[in-house]
Amino acid sequence: MATYADIDATLSGVDSNSYVTGAEQDAFAGLQSWGDAWLAKTESERTIAIVQSCRWLETVDYGGSRCTTTQALAWPRSGATCDSVEAVCTMIPKGVKTAQMLLAYQLVVNPDAITGAPGGGGGAAAGTYISKNQLGDLVQEFSEYSGDAGSGSDCTDCSNPEVINKFPWLQDYLQCWADIVTPGGSRVLLRVRS
Repeated sequence: MATYADIDATLSGVDSNSYVTGAEQDAFAGLQSWGDAWLAKTESERTIAIVQSCRWLETVDYGGSRCTTTQALAWPRSGATCDSVEAVCTMIPKGVKTAQMLLAYQLVVNPDAITGAPGGGGGAAAGTYISKNQLGDLVQEFSEYSGDAGSGSDCTDCSNPEVINKFPWLQDYLQCWADIVTPGGSRVLLRVRS
């Protein structure tokens, strides 16, 4: 059973698995409208959600470079600037931590919110759905999902990590620290110090 002791939020740590501690997450949740729902979950569920949210944020490309070659996580970083704030090796941006805490709540409520393509089951491969099923002479047809269900998207944002595609509001917190395609297909350009 996972506990908050399993969370390692050591800055530049070789075994770090989170940007925030369990206590930080609980304090943050206490000031949110969903705080009671967060605290109603077991410590094990909350721990898993915190660690998983960090893992998903690790799939995002960030500007600059890691501060050490031995650190387990992408942050801290140096050589990047966002909104006139320079990344330094002694901090993790507030937006990155906030993104992790908000994502942790989403994952404690729905642990499968990101994993798995739609479809599957009934003999359909992941990313497909059964579009026609007929009993007489047994006919079964499969179709692929295209972009967001019902949006007619041509997948201009397919280069984004799945966590951003599932939760596009994370862009507001990761801001210019991350290399993300914005709605409409334009790419956010990182400001990197040379």
